[in-house]
Amino acid sequence: MPEVDSGAASDSPMGFGEMIAAFHGFEICQEPWRLYYDETGNWRSVSYRDGRVRDARAFERDFILGGIVVTDDAALPELLEGSKKLPAPNGEIKCKSVLGGSKDFRKVLRRQETTDFLSLIDRDGAAVHYHAQDNLYYSIVDIVDSLIAMPIHRATVIFERELKNELYLCALQDPITFLNELSGFGYPNVSRSKVRPFCEFIQRAISLRQSTERSSEEMEGFFLETLRQMVKAASKEESLAFLEGNKDDSLVDDFSSHYTMACAVLPNATHIFDEESYVSMELAKPLNNYIFVDSKSEPLVQLADVWVGFLSRLFAFLDDWMRNPDDRHLQSQEIDNLRTAKRLIGRSNDLHRSLISNVGANDTILGRESVLSFLCNP
Repeated sequence: MPEVDSGAASDSPMGFGEMIAAFHGFEICQEPWRLYYDETGNWRSVSYRDGRVRDARAFERDFILGGIVVTDDAALPELLEGSKKLPAPNGEIKCKSVLGGSKDFRKVLRRQETTDFLSLIDRDGAAVHYHAQDNLYYSIVDIVDSLIAMPIHRATVIFERELKNELYLCALQDPITFLNELSGFGYPNVSRSKVRPFCEFIQRAISLRQSTERSSEEMEGFFLETLRQMVKAASKEESLAFLEGNKDDSLVDDFSSHYTMACAVLPNATHIFDEESYVSMELAKPLNNYIFVDSKSEPLVQLADVWVGFLSRLFAFLDDWMRNPDDRHLQSQEIDNLRTAKRLIGRSNDLHRSLISNVGANDTILGRESVLSFLCNP
């Protein structure tokens, strides 16, 4: 599950796609596929109000934009016919109608409807795709980018992912309190008069983590201490490169860049999105390879809704397991469904790297991979 940082799009969406592809070492995908999308965790924007995080729920689950890819039209009749067999109250397949309403993900894995859904999309000529974003990670990475931008720190760019991971783990101890504290310095803008106290706060957060968590990995301690020293040096600066000129009180302006990125790195594909008037206004010309449809009239967009809902629950389950490993044995149906999900993600990642992307910390992305592999091979 590689990270593909969505960031801000350039003026040319095609140039943006080439930039993303080059940065992550893959070629623009020229395949004329059809990709069907839905989303979960879309808060439109994530921001402060009166110095506090406007809605803490935006940090509980990832934003996910994803769905189904048809790589061969021969698969379409079976997908459409199979979709008719899934529960569809009011004539529309929904995540809850297939996965149920239980908060216990193991119960979700034991549902026959879950097995039927995963089996339906696990076929030749079809694939899955998703773009996931951890809003806490996205909200704070400009801090590390600002440190690396300092001339004395340029060489640390090779540790960029590790440094961002360490800052994320500092914030993760109490995310909302951490973000609210940042707001007190004007974040995401930090004026010259507040650079020193801002850096001193970050130093305290790092020192607190150093005192409470003794890692068995020597390199993890090295990266955390490197981050602390970088912040200490930054406290003597007049300004921080990427913490100026941002939209006041905005942590995540919107999620439209994920839509733009998907269209730009697959320019010959047709991208079929669920109706979303706000995003449709953002996806302006010269992009012309997408349409917005009413999900009630498009069964594969309905399947996309189930897939992103399944992923959201899967990620939450894997995150919980990392924090509190469950020694209960999984039943065979649970293991089989996890294996199918793992196979689908792996197959898509092999098909083209643009199909699977994560904006998140190493600990989260690699941890989920590790736990999923462990559970699939008990």
